[in-house]
Amino acid sequence: MTDSSPAGEVRAGDRTRRPDNTNRRRRGGGSLDQLMPVVLFIVLYNLVNTETAVVASTVWSVKAAYSRKARGLPIGKWLPAITAYLLVRAAVTIAAERDLVDFGVSSEAVYFGIGIGTKMLIGAAAAVTIFAGRPFMVWAARKFVDLPESVLADPRFRATLRNVTWLIAVYEIGSSVWDIWLFNNSGVSLFLATRSVVNYVVSFLFIGGALLYMDRRLSPIEGFPGLMAILERVGPVPGRRTGGGAAGRE
Repeated sequence: MTDSSPAGEVRAGDRTRRPDNTNRRRRGGGSLDQLMPVVLFIVLYNLVNTETAVVASTVWSVKAAYSRKARGLPIGKWLPAITAYLLVRAAVTIAAERDLVDFGVSSEAVYFGIGIGTKMLIGAAAAVTIFAGRPFMVWAARKFVDLPESVLADPRFRATLRNVTWLIAVYEIGSSVWDIWLFNNSGVSLFLATRSVVNYVVSFLFIGGALLYMDRRLSPIEGFPGLMAILERVGPVPGRRTGGGAAGRE
């Protein structure tokens, strides 16, 4: 019998579904959203002034946050906080640029310093979750990954994600220290361009290494579907409580 379903569709039981291009759209849009704030800031900072650069970069960053939500990335509950953070950072920088407040440093140092400080706090917070017995990545797995409770409760699963949480803490804090050194030893444009390139390469290697590590450690666990299958279906898990339980403790 000849299959008359349209080309490019995959038949599953008595239903047809088209190949999911969500990940492709996420990658394309995400790359542009990461690049444009940097480009806008460098160009406008050199051609106009700091205030214009901050406003344009912030507007694009806010737009990027909403674009990520529209692409289905699980940041819906964080969107108001992200938007508020970006607007407050811009407002404080503009206030410093107009001499409405005096922090004793340049407005550029205020703008980038807020970002660096936030990144360092994220790293410290990740470490605190480990010391508190609730590693961030264990919580995230329960919240956004639909896995059997037997996998979530497996000691190997919890130990692996605890180690990944440590990696996040070390990366965020180490990256912040590098940013501080770079800012103090280069001009604004060179700092932003160098930081963007170096952080992109390092984060790519870090994420790739972390994924390989997780896949190697978690694959032997019975019931674990594989890392690629998980990445394709990341999203909030309906009805799952994430506030406690053995799977959230170390």
